[in-house]
Amino acid sequence: MTSRTLPVRPDIDQLRRQAKELYRAAATGDPDARASIDGVSPETSLHTAQLALAREYGFASWPRLHNEVKRLRLIADGDVDGFAALVATDPALATDSTRFPDSDAALSPMDYIGIGLLHGWWTHHRAGDLTRVLLAHGATTTGEGGPSLITAASHGEPEMVRVLIDAGADLEATGTAAPGSATALAHAVHYGIVPAVDILVAAGAVVHDLVEAAGVGDISSYNLADIPHETLLSASRAAAVCERLNVLDQLLDTGLDVNSEFRTLTEHGGGTALHCAAWDGKDASVAHLLARGADPNRTVEGSGSLQNATPLAWCRHRSGVGHGGNHAQVEAILTPLTH
Repeated sequence: MTSRTLPVRPDIDQLRRQAKELYRAAATGDPDARASIDGVSPETSLHTAQLALAREYGFASWPRLHNEVKRLRLIADGDVDGFAALVATDPALATDSTRFPDSDAALSPMDYIGIGLLHGWWTHHRAGDLTRVLLAHGATTTGEGGPSLITAASHGEPEMVRVLIDAGADLEATGTAAPGSATALAHAVHYGIVPAVDILVAAGAVVHDLVEAAGVGDISSYNLADIPHETLLSASRAAAVCERLNVLDQLLDTGLDVNSEFRTLTEHGGGTALHCAAWDGKDASVAHLLARGADPNRTVEGSGSLQNATPLAWCRHRSGVGHGGNHAQVEAILTPLTH
């Protein structure tokens, strides 16, 4: 475990100041600074302090730490040309792990690029172009967290999905963060990433079940009278978060209660279709569900800070997440209706 971690946009000047402070402290006999320096070399110098600091951040040398600062800042800024130039000078930067900001968890560069928008680390939409740079310098379509196609599909990076498919990513590879088939399509449906759903289907992704079909927007091949109630509920959730309103109507017309509560991998404490649509900022589905009789004041068991919460509370909790959705419009719809 390293003793220091880098933020999303590290500052090399700040790191230089840290090295100077370490050097000065060691020179004046500070025991902690002295131990850090002595772990590298008996020589007390600024160069040794830089090396000691680099190792505290988990890097073998000061130049490697310097390059990591450049890599992280170029990714966060979406500077594709600068990133390509940097990786061309050191191709290992396309494959060497980085870490979750302010954490010790390892991430491949592919995973890091795939999840950053969702986590609010940046606001640009250049993950696809950055991914091309990685692939051109030896990265594969599988990151440390599993298939990168699933990472992109579930974190709101449809252009990255397209690039990975073009690079030969396996459409049927599976992950763990979505129910059903657990393929990239299942993940994109589960998290309501509609552009990714459409790209995957156009590329030939297999639609495995009614839930995926509802997210895709076509359930015509299923006899709904033969489908178990819980599966119909899960399909209604998929239709809601993917804003497939015609499919949502077909499912509700089977007699489903629009205010039914269900549990999935995401809604551990239970949710209704309106809660889930509000969570993902799907304003068209929210308006449609209200027109179909959904109760804006219905509370569900939930968990954590969302125990006994309304759809409006779910919307506000998720507002600002970077994978898309119109939470402001959902809030405008639900606020006057919520007691």
